[in-house]
Amino acid sequence: MSTHAERTLTSADGTNVFVKSAGDSSKPAIVFLHGLSSSTLAWDSQFADQDLLRDFHLVRYDLRGHGRSGKPLDPSAYESVRFAEDFKAVCDGLGLERPFLAGWSLGGAVVVDIVAAYGPSYLSGILYIGGGVLSLTAYHPQYATEHIGKLISLFLSTDPDDVSRAAESFVDSCTAPGNPLPYAEGAKWLGLFVSQPRTARVNSFTRTQPYGVWEREARGLPVLIVQGAQDLQCTHEIMIRLAKGVYDDVEVRIIEGCGHCPAVESPAETNRYIREWTEIVIARQHAI
Repeated sequence: MSTHAERTLTSADGTNVFVKSAGDSSKPAIVFLHGLSSSTLAWDSQFADQDLLRDFHLVRYDLRGHGRSGKPLDPSAYESVRFAEDFKAVCDGLGLERPFLAGWSLGGAVVVDIVAAYGPSYLSGILYIGGGVLSLTAYHPQYATEHIGKLISLFLSTDPDDVSRAAESFVDSCTAPGNPLPYAEGAKWLGLFVSQPRTARVNSFTRTQPYGVWEREARGLPVLIVQGAQDLQCTHEIMIRLAKGVYDDVEVRIIEGCGHCPAVESPAETNRYIREWTEIVIARQHAI
């Protein structure tokens, strides 16, 4: 029987972490992490999918600096180990062992933090669901689009008018051209962006990561990339090539007519890919 719950946990440095869970807690866990200036709301369509709820323990939480989690302003609160500790606090608090991590955009970068702090065996596999940020420090700049490059100056600006312009342009670029979010949904995303402290947003995407440890140790983790073909934020051909250079086992699913947010734009297809791939990996791991 599927149950939905929410709670606030405390990370190692005292930062609150807002968590939502659903599905069957006796089943394998998938932890879903959202992108920049977003929240757990990004995964609503996955947490409403009856097949996923039946077959998995679904967990999502707001990254520090986002949503209903704590928003510290000190740059030291955004060091790599802090993101790993948040993930561990969620795993410990919900009793998760070797979960899968599904990251949208910025959420994918947390893989680097986890592997550096706890090793690759802490995870069962990785799902990059839309414009996956492989590593903030060395990889993402190689495939971020020109559009994102132009937005960074607005992200860094202290002018309130720039924040408004950045929010609109950023949210518009999250979906495929000609396929905007419904007005009410877009308004939620704009609200999340403009309500986030500038310092928290900047610290979230300018932080450094110990990507060398991840490069050396993460090779054996199985990976699924679900990617929109019309992503305005990610040059996905380069991202996929770089991912295959780090990981030995990478499967790719391209969704035509979809932009940066497959989980929102093409939820049925995305959910099917998540379920099918994860079940195959679990069966393979059990056979060992």
